[in-house]
Amino acid sequence: MSVVDGTALAVHIPNFVHPEALAMAREQLMDHPDRGGLSQDTAFQRIGFAYSEISDETSRDRYHKEARDNIQRMRDLFAPYASPSDVLRLLLEEAWEPGANLMHMAGRKAFIGICRYQHKDVDLNPHTDALERNLPPGHVQGLKAQLSVNIYINIPRSGGELELWGTEPGERDYDELRGERVWGIDRDRIGPPAVVVKPAPGDLLLLNPRQIHAVRPSGDEPRITLGHFIGYYGQDRPLELWS
Repeated sequence: MSVVDGTALAVHIPNFVHPEALAMAREQLMDHPDRGGLSQDTAFQRIGFAYSEISDETSRDRYHKEARDNIQRMRDLFAPYASPSDVLRLLLEEAWEPGANLMHMAGRKAFIGICRYQHKDVDLNPHTDALERNLPPGHVQGLKAQLSVNIYINIPRSGGELELWGTEPGERDYDELRGERVWGIDRDRIGPPAVVVKPAPGDLLLLNPRQIHAVRPSGDEPRITLGHFIGYYGQDRPLELWS
């Protein structure tokens, strides 16, 4: 709860992924043929289809139709070991008293466990993430907090640091900071980050994605992560999970 209430910027859990599972997955994921360009910016690649890529009803239908297959695709990449995304889901279900479920939207389940690639010299500019930007029109979610969980599969020797500013602009302020940019904020508009973190392969980091954050460009190898979001609705409600 320290990230939800703002007393911590992030929670860092080293060695979350079993070393043998990590080594096998890294070998498969480095040049995996299923990689595709992210809809918002094809310089970033991913395996799976992200909720943030939903822009209309066609892409919304695609997201939900592919969700189950994409979960299985990521599960297969770690077999015979448990997928880190499955381990995360089980731990949250066990630890959070009301439980944890895949996000449901109009009776359709979400995908969890997207694999994201950030290649050499690609800058993940300062930005925020908010579920509401991609919800169906008129949908009332009742979200009290949104958390992001990144599980690191590969980290470049040079670069790839996570930057955290610890500031949470509202949507209007964020749009003003973004200016004419299609996505993200220029670093010179917000000053230096409050915290810089260099995770290791196999680590897990939990943070508040509604606060401004960024990732520095890789200087050599690709940065490969499994991305997850957690929706918090209060102490007496189940957590919801999606990617």
